[in-house]
Amino acid sequence: MNHTSPGAATTPIPMGVVGETGTTRPPLGDSIARDAAPDTIAARARRHRETLAVDGTVRDPSDLTQAGWAVLFASDEDRRVKEALQPLLDWRRTQVGHDRLFRVFEGDAGFRPRQTVSGWTSSKGVTVAAPVRPTSGVPYYLLIVGSPARIPFEFQQQLDLQWAVGRLSFDDVQAYADYAASVIEYEKGRAPRRARAIASWMPRNPGDPATAMLAGTFEHDFSGAAGDPPGPIGRKEGFRAIALTGDPATKDALSGLFSPSPGTLPPAIVFTGSHGAEWESANAALQRRLQGALVTQQWTPGQPLAPEHYFAGQDLGACVAVHGLIAFLFACFGAGCPAEDSYYKNAAGAKLRLAAEPFVAHLPKELLRRGALAVVSHVDRAFSYGFQDTLGTSQPQLLRTPLERLMAGDRVGMAVDALNAAWASLAAQYGVALGALMPGAKLPASLLSLVVARDDARNYVVLGDPAVRLDVGRLG
Repeated sequence: MNHTSPGAATTPIPMGVVGETGTTRPPLGDSIARDAAPDTIAARARRHRETLAVDGTVRDPSDLTQAGWAVLFASDEDRRVKEALQPLLDWRRTQVGHDRLFRVFEGDAGFRPRQTVSGWTSSKGVTVAAPVRPTSGVPYYLLIVGSPARIPFEFQQQLDLQWAVGRLSFDDVQAYADYAASVIEYEKGRAPRRARAIASWMPRNPGDPATAMLAGTFEHDFSGAAGDPPGPIGRKEGFRAIALTGDPATKDALSGLFSPSPGTLPPAIVFTGSHGAEWESANAALQRRLQGALVTQQWTPGQPLAPEHYFAGQDLGACVAVHGLIAFLFACFGAGCPAEDSYYKNAAGAKLRLAAEPFVAHLPKELLRRGALAVVSHVDRAFSYGFQDTLGTSQPQLLRTPLERLMAGDRVGMAVDALNAAWASLAAQYGVALGALMPGAKLPASLLSLVVARDDARNYVVLGDPAVRLDVGRLG
């Protein structure tokens, strides 16, 4: 949510609920703009163009024989993890068909502790300041394997400005094998069929302006209300839109999307828009299970979160039917949690500690382990800049575009590239505004909004293989 007056910059207010108290975080102060990190080389390079980050040698970025595929392990990754993923590596090697376009980065060629993006790419003979030439060292589709405690989220995000990047991070080796098997079975046409449908689940919690604004922005995109020229989302691609907004957005309703009744084909895509749960690090085990859990319609502001108020990985149940699903979870910490708070500080001015170490959220890990192809979600806090600009103007197309590209059959790493383009555009706006200030001038409120909007766009990530895509021809 944002607070704004006409023509004025918005005040960034995060979308998230503190589990122990049922409260939301206060608005951000202007110190965020003063302490903002400068743009990286990759962001400065990307902001000068809006096309995909491959060079002219690639005519079709969706074709793996042109774009290639690679996997990146931490240098000290357990060898059993690679062995568990080997069937997927062999399958991608066959699809790519050329050794220069298929690479496995492991051991000394993998990610080393504290390595920077520019350091890693330069060691492979490539640069973050130019479009990707897949045959020159790092193919376009790149799967990172490992915990963000080993390979940081920031490393993934910076690479994602140039490459199509995803991540797998599980707590046990068998989950890697399960994911590899489910992707191969799906791409061989052996998975259960799914419906040619996209489902949305968006609470509108009583007395909570943030979810009211989110649901109000998107409900017409899924309902196709009269007078809306684009029509319901997915109409061009022949998809049926299912909308669970407000009162219907209960915990049971979301469970029904993941575990439909017998004889009902589950939707191919599920989009959720809600608060994400935030838990204190004092109980590390609980935090790793419930951080980023999706807050349901049953919650009202001020209520500490009870089990009926959130949907977490533990709620998927035994009869889950997510094989072949792509999920987009818009929520604070929906994809994962950094170790330090990017926005709030303690009384001494130091960053608040969120967790002992960064981690991937449990719900997307469970979805992937049980057969989902990919999950797109948010690392860190999420703000309403996903559906509003910094002046409060509605922009549902920012999140609608990746969903429509997924329904068109684009690979997930390509489909979410619009979010990287938004990051680069906001970085450019911030750079221009900062450069126009006189030395010693007070930072205007508009810079606070730009900084948070820039970083908000940066924090979307893909969990899963970035080369997966819907087999739209098999959808029922």
